[in-house]
Amino acid sequence: MTVRFAARLALGASVLAAGVAALPAAGHAAPALDSATLAAVTELDPATGLNLKYPVKPGEVVPAALGVTNLGDAPVQGLVVQIRVLDDLDLAVKHDNCWYAVDSNLEAAWCEFDSELAAKQTLAIVGDVVTAKADARPDKVTSIVFRWYSKEWVDAQGGVQKLADGDAGQGTTAVRGTEAALTLAERELPLPETPRAINFAYAQLVTPPTTQPTPTPGATPTATPTGGTEPTAVPSGTPGAPGESGAGGGLPVTGANIGVLAGVGGALLLLGGGGYLIARRRRTRFVA
Repeated sequence: MTVRFAARLALGASVLAAGVAALPAAGHAAPALDSATLAAVTELDPATGLNLKYPVKPGEVVPAALGVTNLGDAPVQGLVVQIRVLDDLDLAVKHDNCWYAVDSNLEAAWCEFDSELAAKQTLAIVGDVVTAKADARPDKVTSIVFRWYSKEWVDAQGGVQKLADGDAGQGTTAVRGTEAALTLAERELPLPETPRAINFAYAQLVTPPTTQPTPTPGATPTATPTGGTEPTAVPSGTPGAPGESGAGGGLPVTGANIGVLAGVGGALLLLGGGGYLIARRRRTRFVA
């Protein structure tokens, strides 16, 4: 029994040793750190001391400062920046010194520059990089993530295209831009309290106020008396319309017409008085 157990143990150890030897190498070794000491820098809000939020309207370019400072004592020959945005921020302009990758709602660009960055010098990107989509929503416009590398380090990882492919979605690859290349220019930008090769620039969507429609003035209301008919103006000194009483719509009769009626009345009184005298005289004669 003891010999048989020992044989089995030896066989198991042999199989285990063979299995370990047959296993592939456990992944690639972590890449060496970048020897360049770079700090990603952007503008700070003087009121808060925090990274500035750039106001932008839908469809506009975000004027964010994406800069790099060399904290080392030796110049850095050649630089690479990785820029990433989400949701309604867009890498709309495709520059020919950049490789662009898309993975769901993430867009990334890897841009390469041949510029030399002297010790303690600061350079920043010149050119349009990030825009807000035309149909952007405020809650979908947030931050721009940017990280700087030395070109020497990127080349040691297989080059800028390979790194850009690593940001592409499954089954896709990075695509190189075709428009004019981005450039770098010297610029003064403050260092953050804790300088790092990675930093954030923020965008804030400004939506125009909703304009209320200007009310169109309607026709001037016309006062209409109860009954639905409009009053008819009658000139002074004329009777009302035929069939209407004086209180209804006509004006009272005045002036020369009253004099005529008075004259007729007086004549009738005179005739009546004359008839009375004649009749009395005749009666007197008959009695005598």
